[in-house]
Amino acid sequence: MVADGAGSALREQAGIGVRGRDYHQRAVVAHVASERAHAQTAWQRFTPEGPIALLPLADGRSSIVWSLPEARAREVLALDDAAFLAAAGMASDFRLGAFTATTPRASFPLRLQVAERFVAGGCVLVGDAAHVVHPLAGQGANLGLRDVAELADGLGEARAAGRDFAAAHVLRRYARRRRSAGALDAYAFDAIERAFAWQAPGWSALRGLGLRALDMITPLNRRLAAHAAGRAGV
Repeated sequence: MVADGAGSALREQAGIGVRGRDYHQRAVVAHVASERAHAQTAWQRFTPEGPIALLPLADGRSSIVWSLPEARAREVLALDDAAFLAAAGMASDFRLGAFTATTPRASFPLRLQVAERFVAGGCVLVGDAAHVVHPLAGQGANLGLRDVAELADGLGEARAAGRDFAAAHVLRRYARRRRSAGALDAYAFDAIERAFAWQAPGWSALRGLGLRALDMITPLNRRLAAHAAGRAGV
């Protein structure tokens, strides 16, 4: 199983190429403490510079994932802690009040990337080695977990039936299912990123109306939430 990340050396050794595009953005990440409790709720706000997400941690802090153009990301990384906390608070519209403490910041480049194949011989790609998506949807880890679940199901079924669980047709079944689903999700998230990046006159208001309409359509809202959680059949 190949799970060595977006820049997978094992994928390259297996001769598997990738397709995608560079967003020319970086995600600035840190763990922060805040005035108000996160109440085990994830928040995301879209700004003209890019989305900022606040993800709840078990110790009461939140993990910030702030997507920014590369030049702006360098500026944010160079700020002292007080200035960073103030800038992140403003970007998040102080949803959790002011941020009061932060860990050292890190960053990583953002890109869309999907492997051309998920299987080569006995090598099976999962997680970021198979697909890399924009963090705006918070689905990168979930996609990897779905890969593992699909692979485990296929191997388990073959073994329970007394067949060779590492047979080529078993691995191809995994590759067929997960590459189709993973690519569909990846390009859907890419479309969302394009929609929020486009700054044409009037588009922001139209986009807001669309999101409010989606929020009001309860069955569709629930279906999308179920899919994001890996319960597509719910």
